Formats: sequence, C-alpha cells, structure tokens
Amino acid sequence: MDWHVSQVLATEEGDKEKTLADFLEHRILHGLQKQGWNVEAVKVTSGASDSEIMTLLADNQADKLIQLNINEWYFSINLNWVSAFNFDTDTLVKIYEVNDGQILEKQIAGRDVIEEKGDESPQNNVLRAYREQLVEIFSDPEVKSKLTD
Repeated sequence: MDWHVSQVLATEEGDKEKTLADFLEHRILHGLQKQGWNVEAVKVTSGASDSEIMTLLADNQADKLIQLNINEWYFSINLNWVSAFNFDTDTLVKIYEVNDGQILEKQIAGRDVIEEKGDESPQNNVLRAYREQLVEIFSDPEVKSKLTD
C-alpha cells in the first residue's frame, strides 16, 4: 500500500495539509531557531535566477540563503514486520551570500538503511530518518562552513 506524506507527517495540528517541502521547512526553521539562528522562510523556485535570489536577500535584509532542491526523498518500508527499510535521498544544496552570490552548490545523495526500532511506530522510524538526513545535510563540512563564515 502507498503511505502518503500526510499520513507519515501528521504529528502536529495542520500537518495533514502540509507538503513534504512545507513540513521540512517548518522543521528546519524550528531547529535552527532553537539553536539561536535568526531565520525565516522565503519561497524560492528551483529555477530562480541569481539576480532574483540576490534581490530576495536584499529585500529581506538577509546575509545568507540556503536552498534545498529535493530530487528524491523516498522510503520503502514493510509494515508487516520490524526489520530495516531503505531511505533514498537526493538533495541539491545551494547557499547564497548577499555580497558574493552563490557560494556553494553541492549534491548530497545516498541510500540509508534505517534499522527499525521495535518499540517505535513506523511513523517514528520514518520521522527519525528524516531528522537524521537533515542533520547530515546541515552537518556537512562544506555546508556548515559556508553557513557559519
């Protein structure tokens, strides 16, 4: 059976109406704010030009912008027994700086094999995999360096 994003992500009020992008945006903002970052979400299309992004940075009086273009964010899980499941991801990370334009473009892709925990629901195992993937992206040495310089 197909398990749709709204079924997996429905952990808070209003989550059923969110897309994967909305859900991840909310989690990323919350996580960064919790760590003391001054962040806000802005809508950027994957085909936005550098000049459009530079205007967006200036209009929002922002120093940096990180854009995650998700090409694949797919899990394959067997709900009949506890074992492991595959979580395939492919994310293009772009970071822009107000004075220098695009300062990083990096593809982060791979397959994680997520060992399920018997005392957690399948939903919790998927959400844990999502969190770990976001931690991997934001902990990447190049991404971290460009965000904190």
